[in-house]
Amino acid sequence: MFKRFFGWRKPVPLSTFDAALPREELIRNGRIAIIDDEEPLLIEHIKRAQFSIDHDKTGEDLRNYEAQLYDVAVVDYYGVGQHLGPGQGLDLLKHIRRVSPRTRLIAYTSRSLNASESEFFRLSHAVLPKDMGLGDSMNLIEDQLRKSLSKEHLFEAILSKLSLTNGDEREKMHTALTNALASKDKNKFKEYITKLAGVTAEKTVDILISKIFI
Repeated sequence: MFKRFFGWRKPVPLSTFDAALPREELIRNGRIAIIDDEEPLLIEHIKRAQFSIDHDKTGEDLRNYEAQLYDVAVVDYYGVGQHLGPGQGLDLLKHIRRVSPRTRLIAYTSRSLNASESEFFRLSHAVLPKDMGLGDSMNLIEDQLRKSLSKEHLFEAILSKLSLTNGDEREKMHTALTNALASKDKNKFKEYITKLAGVTAEKTVDILISKIFI
């Protein structure tokens, strides 16, 4: 009651601005990477569904991930990311999570992992067993693609790239974003980010802002 009398109102959920995304638009805008030292049948299935997909056999060339190229990355545990450390797929997943927080990460393995390796599943957004049927696998990937384009997920990615953990600043940015989305004014939000960061937002943040205003 106290907050209501003094003009406080509940923040507008960012999901309010999420439009229903036709599958054709998901196909047109979504980009997927599968990081696996083998070549699973799933790759051809995804291609036949007309989605854009790259097969990365080692995870050694990190430039595309650092440029936040992918909406979804399907990451195997064994045989990839070995240049980053003994954790293989776990070390690679951690790296992608840090440099491209907008990328939804799917743990992809047919083997059981021990307790020290289970963090691989915990840090992923979803788990895709290799023996799952192709249709169910595609449904899971499409679900993660939709989530990768949600306003809330992209907002969290911006916070991560700016290393913003302060609750008050987070709330202010949320309000600034909802106001800008309501008025469809991307530049207004970019100006807010510039003032907040003290400098022009780096290119990776600019990519996120462009995605959130699609």
